[in-house]
Amino acid sequence: MISTMVETENELVEKARSFVPRLRARASETEEIRRIPETTIKELKESGLFYIHRSKRFGGYQTDMRTYTDIITEISRGCGSTGWVVALCCLRELMISESFSEQTHEEIYGSSDDIVFSGVFEPRKIKVHKVEGGYMIEEGFWPFCSGSLHATWGYFGMPLVDKNGEVVDQGLITLPMSQVEIADDWHVVGLRGTCSNSITIKDVFIPDHRVVSFTEAIDGKFQSEHFRDIPLYNTALFPALAMSIGVPGLGMAKAALDLFMEKLPNRRAANLGVDYLNEATTTHHQAAQASLKIETAAMHFYKAADRMDACAQSGEYMDKAERVKMLANIGFAVQACKEAIDILILATGSAYVGEGHPMQRIARDFSALYTHRTVSPITSVENYGRVLCGLNSNTKNI
Repeated sequence: MISTMVETENELVEKARSFVPRLRARASETEEIRRIPETTIKELKESGLFYIHRSKRFGGYQTDMRTYTDIITEISRGCGSTGWVVALCCLRELMISESFSEQTHEEIYGSSDDIVFSGVFEPRKIKVHKVEGGYMIEEGFWPFCSGSLHATWGYFGMPLVDKNGEVVDQGLITLPMSQVEIADDWHVVGLRGTCSNSITIKDVFIPDHRVVSFTEAIDGKFQSEHFRDIPLYNTALFPALAMSIGVPGLGMAKAALDLFMEKLPNRRAANLGVDYLNEATTTHHQAAQASLKIETAAMHFYKAADRMDACAQSGEYMDKAERVKMLANIGFAVQACKEAIDILILATGSAYVGEGHPMQRIARDFSALYTHRTVSPITSVENYGRVLCGLNSNTKNI
């Protein structure tokens, strides 16, 4: 049984790797249309790569975080935007699977054969009322909903209020994307193909069974009693979310190194005392530094993935101090990826500024990822340092 599962996971990683050439060929189109091309979406679904975190009960592969990291890295090596969308949509499915009840799962997966999730935790504004049997969202606004145009179900954060309108908790809801309005407002510098548009929800009723406490979920108090014997659905929620945001960066950094090394043999040198750049001492240092930083990033990402899997397998939910450490591993890895890409841009030289140079897209995509506060190297390392020094983390929701 174990060998069969490993074979399946290896096959999925190889499928992801096989996508790299075609994703690179479609990268310009992906940016231009500001979403993933339908051909790519269709192929990803047919390959099963959109269903890696779906339970076997509902037709998925139920793969662990280590395999997820391998798959997302490969897809992102082909196209940053595509890797980002697959990373977040699949991770949303993990969150839905572990956070919600069997009744909710039956409703979702019974509604269609084509289920893909997208969502946003923080609404910028919302008016919500507690009513009989659930909540009425009078109006809510959630920006940055990655994969919005490809999703059929949504996953959103909102305040839970009592009948007097007082906030009593932070909640998570799920609803069909047919009940939301998707703005056409994703006009950005990086990750252009992620269709991370803003979402508006107006006058929509959310039944109680499609509402859970985010406070309880981040501490591992899940409503998925029917999945308690499946280790994957005991994965620490917030570190897993951070992995979905950070891991695409590893693929982007590897893509930058691929591109640099591919073009290097034929590049002539100027004012370096050699004929070709691959003969220059500076190039040797730059290539080695970038490669080692990418390797360092991978070690930290895999350390986090393996630890999440080990905790989930043990049945013990990861405690908060260790969750803080996982965020630091992820933030440190993201910083190493940034430094590698910066080195490779400098090593590329003035060719980098030429219009349409593919290194530009990698740099822009990574810069968009790097600004996401969830994987901030500064905040995550600071919080880990506070815990090491006997203080509490400054970030509440970990």
